[in-house]
Amino acid sequence: MNWKPIAAIAVTLLATAAAHAATTWEAYVYNPVASQPAVAATIRFIDEVKQKTNGELLVNLHLGGSLPIKADGITAAVGDNIVQFGDDGFATGTIPITGMLRLPLLLQNYDELAKAMEIIRPNLEAAYAKRGIVMLGQYTYPFQVLWGKKKITSLADIKGLKLRVTSVEQGEFIRRFGGVPLTMGSPDVAAALDRGVVEGALTASSGGGLVWHDLLKYRYGFPTSYVNSTFVVNKEAFDALPPATQKIVRESGAEQAKWAIKEMQRLEDEVTAQFAKEGMIVTAATPDEIKLATDKLRPYWDEWAKAKGPEATAILAKIRAAVGR
Repeated sequence: MNWKPIAAIAVTLLATAAAHAATTWEAYVYNPVASQPAVAATIRFIDEVKQKTNGELLVNLHLGGSLPIKADGITAAVGDNIVQFGDDGFATGTIPITGMLRLPLLLQNYDELAKAMEIIRPNLEAAYAKRGIVMLGQYTYPFQVLWGKKKITSLADIKGLKLRVTSVEQGEFIRRFGGVPLTMGSPDVAAALDRGVVEGALTASSGGGLVWHDLLKYRYGFPTSYVNSTFVVNKEAFDALPPATQKIVRESGAEQAKWAIKEMQRLEDEVTAQFAKEGMIVTAATPDEIKLATDKLRPYWDEWAKAKGPEATAILAKIRAAVGR
């Protein structure tokens, strides 16, 4: 038998199969549990991309702590193509302008937040592009409020408490009311609370509250700031995709970031009420306390922007003008 034609057919079939083989990406998120809405948004992104590309782009999800990547190392991991997709919520050290949305008491409702996010978007995209990263979308948690193992029902109770924060901006709020801020990523918080390394945390009910509420007794609903995160992908990996697939990735990433915002808004009051039913002591902030803190933190906004440079100063001016603060 003449095997040459058969061999030629086999080579052709293998080449065709290779040409249509699925592209596989790795995704890393800082949250350690899949039930958290931000992770659910990533899963929705993964499922939608798989469905809309007919399986030609597959994305494997890795939860926070499952890879040797710290929460504040996600920017670098995506830029270096170690992972191709990242939920980048601890980027204030590598992309400093992200901290603008976390300035305590600067933004005090969702309308103000939406205006600020739109103003800052071009600067975020440019900052990520310099690191070889494409920004798909940004989302934020509801207000970060104060949680404690010890009594915390007013601003005065912050004094002396060791509290977990997500950034230096949040830390400044804690310092100005006499507390001790400790910055740490989400995977490290439960152990820190359990061992007494920290005595409480800043987070939202629909964020860390879902994960750590069993370790906490008090929720003081003081609206310190929002916390933002960004869905990002490696530019080299993105550019290697066909144009139609790039469009799907961009659109899905932006849409799921919006979904995460709405889902956490929806859950916030519902989850807080459930915590109260389970015995957590839930206290609301008073208008006088909010005004006091706003006046106390107002000078910090300009100090922060000045330290970051002319670009930050200009963006802050635009945001303050837009929100009337």
